Amino acid sequence: MAAHKIVKLGKIADILNGIPDAKQPVSENDANAITYSLIQPNHLGAFNNIQGASVIKRQSPVGENSLVRNDDILLKRLNPDNVTLINQVLSNTTFSSNLFIVRVHKDIYPAYIACFLENQGMVWSNSNLVGSIITVRSISIKALAELDIPVIKYRKQKAIGQMWLLHKKRQKLLEDLKAEDRQLVAAAINSITSGAKEEK
Repeated sequence: MAAHKIVKLGKIADILNGIPDAKQPVSENDANAITYSLIQPNHLGAFNNIQGASVIKRQSPVGENSLVRNDDILLKRLNPDNVTLINQVLSNTTFSSNLFIVRVHKDIYPAYIACFLENQGMVWSNSNLVGSIITVRSISIKALAELDIPVIKYRKQKAIGQMWLLHKKRQKLLEDLKAEDRQLVAAAINSITSGAKEEK
């Protein structure tokens, strides 16, 4: 079996810093203020989803590279436990300085890299994360750029990436089923206890 070509993540993707979270001093009545949605770490869901966004106003526009695009991969700077692949158009949306965006080049399937970053995370976190288990762990752009990525044929990248996306959907469905099951059990217990009180 032929060995896969190994390249550094920094060679096949741009890795970008977010904008500082500190609010600019903008008056509420400033007609020239620019309103943005800001994605922060707590907005990243466990199922490849975005759970809301903050609203910020700025006096000056953010750079084009700081706007979130379809197929961007969002990764937390602190405790990077999961990644989120943007699979929708988010207008006028930027991202916090506590997040990185990994923006892969056109010959790489984004979901493949998202899958790799999430599923191989424990392998590289031990060597590339700074800090200890007790303290908050953080990762740098330099460490991300130095990650070894196996580059396989595009069709195989796509197959793995789509499998990862389906895995996320299945996780969400299972979580929804568990929540419904808990509600059914709670409703049954409530019905029994209410009936017992009435019998008294």
